[in-house]
Amino acid sequence: MLFLIDYENVGRAGMRGSEFLNPQDHVIVFYSEVQKNAERRSLENIVSSGCVFEICKLYRTGKNALDFYIVSRLGQLIGGGYEGISVIVSQDCGFQSVRDYWEKRSGRRSIVCLAPNIEDGILSGNENNARTLELKRMRESLTIGGFYAAYAEKKRVRQVVEKLFAGTEYEEKTEEILNMMEGKQKTSRVIYLNSLHLFGRKCGLEIYQAIKACAELK
Repeated sequence: MLFLIDYENVGRAGMRGSEFLNPQDHVIVFYSEVQKNAERRSLENIVSSGCVFEICKLYRTGKNALDFYIVSRLGQLIGGGYEGISVIVSQDCGFQSVRDYWEKRSGRRSIVCLAPNIEDGILSGNENNARTLELKRMRESLTIGGFYAAYAEKKRVRQVVEKLFAGTEYEEKTEEILNMMEGKQKTSRVIYLNSLHLFGRKCGLEIYQAIKACAELK
C-alpha cells in the first residue's frame, strides 16, 4: 500500500498504526515548518518495517500548498505505473475529489482511500492479508466484564494445570499443555488427539487422562 501522510494536518495522531507497516508498503510524509516534529517511535516503526520511506518538506508556504504536493506525487506514482491501493492520511475533506477522480478514471473502487491515520488506512484498503485480519481482531468491541471473566478463567485453569503436573515429568511442559487446551472448539476428543500428536502415544495418553480425571477442569 502507498501512504501519503499530510503530517501538517494530522500530526502524530496520523502515525497511529505505523507498527503495522511492512516491506511491501511505501510511505511518504509531507510536512512543513508548522509541524516538523514527530515521535521517535513512529519514525523508527516506519524504518524498521522495511518499507520504502520518503519525506517531502514544503518549500514555500501558501494556501493548500502541501495538498498540491500530495496530489502531484500521487499522480506521478500512479502515472508511473503504480496500481496498488493508495491512502491519503489527512482529515482534509478536499481530498474526496482526488478519490473520486481516480475512481472514475481507473474504473476501480478504493484505488485511493482517505483516512485520519495509518491504521484506519490499512483497514480502508480491506486487503485479504494477516495484518488486516489482526487489526480487525484488535479493534473488535468486547464487553469489559466478559473480557475479564475470560481472563479470570484462563488464569484459574493455568493454576490448576500447574498444580496438576507439579512434580511430574510433565512439569516443564505446562505451557504446551495449556496452549493445547485453549480455544472454544477444544472438545475432549480434540484435546485427546492433540495430546497424542504433541507428546506421543504414551505421554500424550497420560497427560490427557490426568486432565480428564481432574474435577476442576470439567
